[in-house]
Amino acid sequence: MVYPEINLQSGVPLYLQLKRSFHRMAALGLIKPHEQLPSVRQLATELGINPNTVQKAYRELEQENLIYAVSGKGNFLAGRGDSKQVEKEEIRRNFRAAVHVAWVAGIPNETLHSLLDACIAEEGEGNQE
Repeated sequence: MVYPEINLQSGVPLYLQLKRSFHRMAALGLIKPHEQLPSVRQLATELGINPNTVQKAYRELEQENLIYAVSGKGNFLAGRGDSKQVEKEEIRRNFRAAVHVAWVAGIPNETLHSLLDACIAEEGEGNQE
């Protein structure tokens, strides 16, 4: 099992970091549908964080239908019929984060659009090789 990444120095709450990390791992296929996740206690111990933090992240992931709980067995990644949808959700989350950084930096919408277009063009050039 690949463990989620967290940054104890970040200003982002740990439970949100856990959620984002699980979304990312699911989108990248690092966790397979119906694969068991680490127990709350195991993950808290491994990451050196409070078990309540892990429990909160798991509870919210369950509400988002990314994971499901089996009583007495643990938590599992939900089977997603459309893995492309999971990928799109992860991309959307990354775009939102980038837009927020740009907004805080005062970058105008037109410049942000140009940056995105440039990134798309660069990726297209890289795929032609």
